[in-house]
Amino acid sequence: MSRLRALCSLSVVRTAAIVVALAAASFPTASRAQTDQAGSTLRIGGTGSALGAMHLLAQAFMKTHPDVHVSILPSLGSGGGIKALAAGKINIAVSARPLKDKERAMGIRASEYARTPIVFATRYDNMAESLALKQIEAAYSSEHANWPDGTQIRLILRPATETDIELVRGMSPVMDEAVEAALKRSELYVAINDQDNATALEKVPGSLGLTSLGQILTENRRIKPLALDGVEGTPDALRSGSYPHAKVFYLVERSEPEPAATAFAQFVRSTEGQAILVANGHLTAGAAQAPVKTDMSVGQ
Repeated sequence: MSRLRALCSLSVVRTAAIVVALAAASFPTASRAQTDQAGSTLRIGGTGSALGAMHLLAQAFMKTHPDVHVSILPSLGSGGGIKALAAGKINIAVSARPLKDKERAMGIRASEYARTPIVFATRYDNMAESLALKQIEAAYSSEHANWPDGTQIRLILRPATETDIELVRGMSPVMDEAVEAALKRSELYVAINDQDNATALEKVPGSLGLTSLGQILTENRRIKPLALDGVEGTPDALRSGSYPHAKVFYLVERSEPEPAATAFAQFVRSTEGQAILVANGHLTAGAAQAPVKTDMSVGQ
């Protein structure tokens, strides 16, 4: 078993020792009774790929802050979460990109709290363990690409303006052209959000798409991450620079946040909060990190 697959297998056990494990892709909101009993509700929303970790962090946070109920909203996307925060609809946004100038002018601020490897992945029962970038370029550019065993590759795409598409485009000039060709193919499945994307990777035979290690682990997804050109996308590989492809996560807060929002942000960066993130495929912001390849200029 590879180190990456071993990390995926052991993560559930490690996380259970820290917090109560959650069902895959289940993000309930607070009921009226829960809100009344708790006294206050902290609403968090944004990029879907960070919600699994936020849910684990929230469960641990509420154990030491019983007067606060943390409600994790379904995926809003990075831009949607930032807009909801600026409009006063939520208390904290989670984003997979830094703020734009016009967003900073809204009286909000963002700070990196973690990053996780972005990985090409497939259904758990696929026999493949690794793909070369050239094979992935071919899968995006061709209608008849196959896995090494001869079965058809079923590509799972994201919308053209989504951050994940920009990350794939930035991997090589050929990849950029291949993505452009793939977006013109009407028969391909396009996943609207990160949870929809992960579900398609789980269910579609021969699936191939981009996701993050952190989402696979925090949502207990039955998805196999693939090594890229023989290098596994692990936090250690991110730290060393041998695997440079990562998604960077930011906590976005108002310039004058509510006390509960400040307390939660502090918990995320606490020893306990960082342990939860590390146990689930993240590098925390305080860890020594090599530069990563990202292009967030267009992503939502």
